[in-house]
Amino acid sequence: MGLVERKKPSKRQGDVSPERGSELYKETEITKTFEHDAFLEEVLKQKNTPKSQGKRIAIIGEPGAGKTTLLQQIADWVSREIHQSIVIWVSLADLRGQELKAYLFETWLTQVAEKIGKAEATKQLKDDFVALFNQKNVWLLLDGLDEMSTSSGNPLTEIARQFREGGLISQTRIVLTCRVNLWDGSINALDDFDTYRSLDFSYPQQVERFIHKWFATISETGKQLCTALKESGKERIKDLVKNPLRLTLLCLNWQSGDGKLPDTQAGLYQQFVDDFYKWKKEEFATNYEQRQQLNIKLGELAKAAIDKEATRFRLRQDFVSQFLGDADDENSLLKLALNRGWLNCVGVDTNRKPVYAFFHTSFQEYFAAKAIDDWHFFLNHIPKNPSQGTYRIFEPQWKQTILLWPGRQDLAQNQKELFITTLMNFKDGCNKCKIYSCRAYYLAAAGIAEFTDYSKADIIVALIIMLSFGYFNTKKQKWIEFLNVLKEEARSALQHTDRTKAIAALVQLLQSKNLSDSNRNKVVSNLGQIGTGNEFAIAALVKLLQSKTVDDTTRREAAESLGRINPGNELAIIVLVELLHSTHVDDKTRRQVAKNLGKIDPGNKVAIATLVKLLQSKNIDKNTHRQIVSELEQIGTDNEIVIAALVELLQSKNVDEDIHWQIVSKLGEIGRGNDIAIATLVQLLQSQDVSSFMGWLAVSNLEKISIGNEKVITALVQLLQSQDVSNFTRWQAAESLKKINPGNEIATTSLVQLLESHDVSDFTDVQAAIENLWQINPDYEILIIVLVQLLQSQNVSDSIRVQAAESLEKIGTDNEFAIAALVQLLQSQDTLDLTRVQAAESLKKIGIGNEFAIAALVQLLQSQDTLNLTCVLVASSLEKIAPGHEKAIDGLLQLLQATNLDPEIRWQAASSLKKIGTGNEKTIIALVQLVQSIHQDHNIRWQAAESLGQIIQDNKHRFEAVKALNSSWQLNQESYNVLWKCAQNMPYPDFYQAWHQHNVATRAMQSLKKILFTRII
Repeated sequence: MGLVERKKPSKRQGDVSPERGSELYKETEITKTFEHDAFLEEVLKQKNTPKSQGKRIAIIGEPGAGKTTLLQQIADWVSREIHQSIVIWVSLADLRGQELKAYLFETWLTQVAEKIGKAEATKQLKDDFVALFNQKNVWLLLDGLDEMSTSSGNPLTEIARQFREGGLISQTRIVLTCRVNLWDGSINALDDFDTYRSLDFSYPQQVERFIHKWFATISETGKQLCTALKESGKERIKDLVKNPLRLTLLCLNWQSGDGKLPDTQAGLYQQFVDDFYKWKKEEFATNYEQRQQLNIKLGELAKAAIDKEATRFRLRQDFVSQFLGDADDENSLLKLALNRGWLNCVGVDTNRKPVYAFFHTSFQEYFAAKAIDDWHFFLNHIPKNPSQGTYRIFEPQWKQTILLWPGRQDLAQNQKELFITTLMNFKDGCNKCKIYSCRAYYLAAAGIAEFTDYSKADIIVALIIMLSFGYFNTKKQKWIEFLNVLKEEARSALQHTDRTKAIAALVQLLQSKNLSDSNRNKVVSNLGQIGTGNEFAIAALVKLLQSKTVDDTTRREAAESLGRINPGNELAIIVLVELLHSTHVDDKTRRQVAKNLGKIDPGNKVAIATLVKLLQSKNIDKNTHRQIVSELEQIGTDNEIVIAALVELLQSKNVDEDIHWQIVSKLGEIGRGNDIAIATLVQLLQSQDVSSFMGWLAVSNLEKISIGNEKVITALVQLLQSQDVSNFTRWQAAESLKKINPGNEIATTSLVQLLESHDVSDFTDVQAAIENLWQINPDYEILIIVLVQLLQSQNVSDSIRVQAAESLEKIGTDNEFAIAALVQLLQSQDTLDLTRVQAAESLKKIGIGNEFAIAALVQLLQSQDTLNLTCVLVASSLEKIAPGHEKAIDGLLQLLQATNLDPEIRWQAASSLKKIGTGNEKTIIALVQLVQSIHQDHNIRWQAAESLGQIIQDNKHRFEAVKALNSSWQLNQESYNVLWKCAQNMPYPDFYQAWHQHNVATRAMQSLKKILFTRII
């Protein structure tokens, strides 16, 4: 799994030149990778996620990447490992237009009632169900967001609305799965979710490991498959089988096939289909004519379902029967499809009739592609009257089918040639905009990955490269770049086009003398995304690393890309080691090289030895120390040499204390069950010189690596009974003891004694007391009273007051007493700014929908005395607690339109409006005006455009936005960004009409002016 994060622009950059404009546009990157067990432990159990603290998790990936399988494993693991958890699985395709909350309380709960012998859900059962939500024990595992049927056309927007308005649903922890093309390809209203991508297998390491395990008993066959994948011309197949499902099917195919690999994805699926009939062939024998007839009808069914059926992946019996006959008829094609496994019954509809689904959605898309012989089914362009045309090329549900179509071997070459050429030359008739022309071109770029014989493939790739990075204008003698969104989409297209040609073009571009350092870094980054295993890409990056003429940033980027595309490459390791020892690189480069040396070959002895040696050096700064410690954690789990090096550094007097803290934390990550690591942490606890914080850190990390360890249990008991350590450390010792030795009576007794002590003079004691009281009894009303008293007390320090406010956010949800105290704190003129900020932050968590809290925050926004930082945080709080609230929206709009305010406040107001102004007419009008204005701060316009893209909910709003934005004589970056987002969710004929409706009005006004002017003369 890989954590996907977006790079966001700084709020205060000032305006930038067009050449640097792309630096403002958001890009995504995998910032951290997880092995399966680490993901479950760190993300789900420890809630260690950057946005939602484990409450909102999205798992995205390609078809067949194992998203559903992983979600099933999560369901089993949460049920076992998370105490009192109630796991509810929902296949979102099963909603079939029903809202999630209604489905849970009607359909799902009725099914539960039937299982316990009741005809329907009783009031008591419903009340118990509500109680589970209120106790925050419910986990919603939502599978297949891309398969969810919606009237709005955008499942992300629709499910976000249901989460927002679903009341009890907001109390749950949610893990959902979604195809990456939907998640990244449209307006994402779920940007508060932490996103994790199911990563493909790495090639060759993981792919070949899988193959060798599959063919463990016939190893020679596995070796032959690995050799076949390395043959020239098989790059596309090699890339495709990084997908777990396709690799599984390939192994099955190879085991029973003739030892040949196809060249295209469509050819691969055709082999899969042929082999599918070989399974159970003795039990369900079929002849050639039956198979052909079934394939044709499955194609017709798949095509009609994708095109017309409301739930295209969940197929009603009546609908299926139109193509395959009756399941009760033993000789029907439906019976054959069920016996062969092409279709499976996945549930029943409201009339208790069966609902079917294909074996896998990717096969449904392949069968649909096989059923389409004429490319005009995808595109029949009527240039000046598109409402009469056909434009499935712009409908996201058809994309995968369209991309499979050119790879079919049974289609005439001239048909495929003409289709790709038509996409290349598509003119959308929206001059000054041309968004749909670009989208068609990007689709053509993806199409040549399957149709590699296309005559103009090099031209397509060259233009995609130019759109991605710009070009050098010889007349103007300067580098010219395109609008940000065009660059972003073009770079995405590079990952889906013919990779061999794309890599060659990128390597050639690297050699350009006119390429700026910034663009060279982006080219290198793209090579790191598409160049896996490619010798030309590897050689180009190694050459950059060895160059003395490129800057350190480029070499650092090259190191990172090389680590991605060629793990284990010996030459790469040698170059990286040389860089580490070089005196010509700066500390930043050295840290990045250290990081990538760990990535390039986890567990590599040379890499570990180099990092350990560097760690022991006296000539590196503390940041490099910190980076190396972090990298050693990733590549050296359970490695004795690494643990020994960390322990030695921990005992050193020559490094800063914060590095000691980091080492203790890392020992807790990599030292599970390791005697040296455990003994070191225990020794640290027993030291008289250890600080309170270090003692607490040692205790908290011991609990991770020493479950049931007797020496640790003894040490913690001694710590509890000691009078020489702080209460804070004793609290943590008691808590850890409960985890590594459940039921320990000394731990329980000590906690009770400490809780009964009301000494609140020390900040750390207060923090520990609050935390442990909450863990013992989540409904502890006394604690809320104590915290409120602390807030109101004049005899405690500001740090304690801040801690009390922060603690209320964990336990004061919907508690009027707690909310009133925080509001009072906000309104008081005597409250310090830091405390006011924390009060606003706490209200964000516990005051959702509370009118009193909303009114107080709005009042604070309108006050002339409110400081800038407080204003920003209050606006941020409103976005969480007041979705759709008119007064809150009005307050933020006033901030947005007040040109005399600090730009950062207005930026935050624009950002908050995207959360609470969804579908609000006033907000949409205000943001459109702001985006159009050339006199506004650039960053505010950027955020207004971002927010506008999020809050537009339907075609009516998009239509009006397109119309309004076309009124500008020249489109700026922000306007174009909004138009692109509208286009992603609007049928092309609707966009065309909106665009030209303004032009009609403009031409009419110009004609009227001419008539009046003529008469005056």
